[in-house]
Amino acid sequence: MPDFDFKISFNGKIENGTINAPDRKAALSKLLAEGKTVLSLKSSGEVLPSSKISDTKAVKGGEKLALAFFKKMRQLCKGGMPIADALRSLAQRSLNKNMQALSRDLYKNISEGSTLSSAMSAYPDLFEPSIIHLADAGEATANIVPIFENIIDYLEGKRALKASVKSALIYPIILCTLASGVVLLFLFYLMPMIENMMANLGGELNLAVKILMAFGDFLMYGLPADIVVFFILWIAINRWRKTESGRLETDKILLKTPLIGKILYNSDLSRFTNLIATLYASGVNTTETLKMAERTINNSYLRMRFQQCRMAINDGAPVAQSFRKYEIFDDDDIDIISVGERTGSLIECFSEIRKMHMEALDVSIKVATSILTAVALITAVSIIFLVALGIVSSVFGLSQTLS
Repeated sequence: MPDFDFKISFNGKIENGTINAPDRKAALSKLLAEGKTVLSLKSSGEVLPSSKISDTKAVKGGEKLALAFFKKMRQLCKGGMPIADALRSLAQRSLNKNMQALSRDLYKNISEGSTLSSAMSAYPDLFEPSIIHLADAGEATANIVPIFENIIDYLEGKRALKASVKSALIYPIILCTLASGVVLLFLFYLMPMIENMMANLGGELNLAVKILMAFGDFLMYGLPADIVVFFILWIAINRWRKTESGRLETDKILLKTPLIGKILYNSDLSRFTNLIATLYASGVNTTETLKMAERTINNSYLRMRFQQCRMAINDGAPVAQSFRKYEIFDDDDIDIISVGERTGSLIECFSEIRKMHMEALDVSIKVATSILTAVALITAVSIIFLVALGIVSSVFGLSQTLS
């Protein structure tokens, strides 16, 4: 007889295991007869059928579709509608064809015994792993609406972040394009004329012109070679990151990188502290809360430290002391958690920590975009200044040679 992997809720706890039965229906009946709530049940080693994979490729829309989908699901489930009924309603009534196809496929999987999170995993282009883990946490606690709200906040924040970065990059891009155009005009139009005049009159090229000529040689010969080298390094690093040790080391380096590390750190902390607060508010115990929150951390090095911290807490260590030992939070956060432990208000404490790190994330992004804008401005002004200086110096040199 085949084996079936299950996830159940029993006596307030989430359990995973394997059951042997003639078919899936018999396995489900056996678990239900024992008074257990079945959250997921599938054949051991079950994989996504090839036909289903081809269907997922037909659904397009990216994060925009995902955000619209979760907003609709929150609206329907907030009114008391079960997840399956909400999906069926979207599949029948949605005016968006991509959302119809997505809802129809998710409903089909759920009606066959799958969970929403496992059905979502068939759409990696729409739902990133952290979102799938959030949905899994909501199903495990039977309190999916707050999780939908968390996912919506996360997607909207990510969308706003991309929009702010794009708007901040417009000005530097315009400056760099303008500076590059001026340099190309000087190098390929004005420079040959100046060189011919200097050669005919016996004059010498000034320092500014020599610097611009060297810069032009770099653009023509050095830059393509650097791009090739960078591309090779990029491929090598990506292959290394596919290994466990490579991803761990590169994520550790990223966390220590100035400014970028703060952005990644605050992004992860604001996300999983929000989930911790939500799960605590749903009545989930500390062990399951930390286990679910761990899976939403993107940085593998930070996730490893959090895992060690979680194991220490499971062994009976105080929450604040464990977070301090493994350097998950800074001192201000630890003080807030310590107060929460003493007063029994960890939900409010983690919500406050999330708010603090969201503010820190916003500040880090603004600083990064300001630095980028300043560097682009200085570079553009310097290049244009060199061009102007080269032209003026060449004119003065020619006048002196003639006189």
